[in-house]
Amino acid sequence: MQNRWSDAAAAEALKTWGPDADLALQVHATRLLGADKALVLHGGGNTSLKGTATDLTGETVDILRIKGSGRDLAAIDPAGMPALRLAPLRRLAALAALSDADLVSAARSALLDAAAPGPSVEMLLHAFLPARFIDHTHANAVLALTNQDAWEAACLAAFGDRLAIVPYAMSGFALAKAAKAAIEAKPDAEGLVLLRHGIFTFGDSARQAYDRMIEFVSLAEGVLARAGRKAFAPAALPAAIAPLAQVAPILRGATALAVDPGENRHRPFVLDFRGGPEVLAFVNGAELARYAGEGPGTPDFVIRTKRLPLVLPAPEAGRLAEFKTAARDAVTRYVADYRAYFARNNARHGGGKTELDPMPRVALVPGLGLFGLGWSRKEAAMAADFALANVDIVGAAEGLGRSLSVSEEDAFDIEYWSLEQAKLGRDAGLPLQGHVAVVTGGASGIGAATAKAFADQGCAVAVLDLDPE
Repeated sequence: MQNRWSDAAAAEALKTWGPDADLALQVHATRLLGADKALVLHGGGNTSLKGTATDLTGETVDILRIKGSGRDLAAIDPAGMPALRLAPLRRLAALAALSDADLVSAARSALLDAAAPGPSVEMLLHAFLPARFIDHTHANAVLALTNQDAWEAACLAAFGDRLAIVPYAMSGFALAKAAKAAIEAKPDAEGLVLLRHGIFTFGDSARQAYDRMIEFVSLAEGVLARAGRKAFAPAALPAAIAPLAQVAPILRGATALAVDPGENRHRPFVLDFRGGPEVLAFVNGAELARYAGEGPGTPDFVIRTKRLPLVLPAPEAGRLAEFKTAARDAVTRYVADYRAYFARNNARHGGGKTELDPMPRVALVPGLGLFGLGWSRKEAAMAADFALANVDIVGAAEGLGRSLSVSEEDAFDIEYWSLEQAKLGRDAGLPLQGHVAVVTGGASGIGAATAKAFADQGCAVAVLDLDPE
């Protein structure tokens, strides 16, 4: 993995985000991490630093600055790293348990500026650790080491004894306590490996924490490169695969969500297609149902992709009617399985949770590739990006052992965790969102007004200028 730090860029960061040099350089390091999709995607990961600040009374207090919840590392600025009083956060480590409501309350009350963005849900983990600068990513290479049955030997081969290992725990208070215990047992550790979650690195400076992140991810990549990626045994496929332009509309129709079955009104998804050799090797594998059914690379993916993808049969050219029936049947099974998954786990929580829509957010099509599904082009692209990361993680993990993910219960707990759901918002969508309109007469006032009316209702608009002039 390339180390992107440069002294010249760091000097520019100091000019842009000074006068707090430590904060400016940690913002710079954070953006470098966020720029690499093999490290984090779409709001994932977080970074922090500890220092001091003067409160409204003029008292100097120890503070933690940490990424705001849901903020994208690649676009972070100093305002996106709110400051919290460190002492009251650290006192929470003495508690045996902490509810989500109390966690949110503790975060809000610790903020120096009440108007600042809410901090990352992992603020307590950062607060409980002694390191001054901390970086956290969901690096694909590290997940490939931890997401398989031979994780212990793989981590030892990559990192030796330089990192402490933290067993999987739910993000928030439970994970913070587990990380604290791990570092107390190994106080000289340069970071943490969180099984089936990601990696933390520590430093006395922004650059040291960043350098260590790149070094450890590179060490993981080296172990994976020596093992080689899994060469998936291919399944038997039709001699000719139907083209993308014919398959996509069928998938879009099969997955459209009924919003008023009585009136036969449905809300269709926007699709984002991804192909290429690695994707094809993955979706064409004879054991696709097994390794795709293990779940996400890290639970952080779940709110964008759901726990499992939709696996479809290969679409044979000239037999699209059969594929259409098979796709609808596959979606029906997926919905039934999702509702059973919800019922099982909702009962485990004592009921009371509200079921999300049961439609998939990723579809795997042998012979063709994968699709991300979303209510907007942005959401579809995000789902596809996470699916691509999973292809990379599973392929690398299977080169060392057997790919494993978190349990169904752990995935559900993240998918239905209120603090994670808050990142998504509750957009019910506009009436025509997901639809496409073609408007002619673009140069005329009538055409422009019509296009705007469709766009205001969430419709994707293509304007064709057919005016004689």
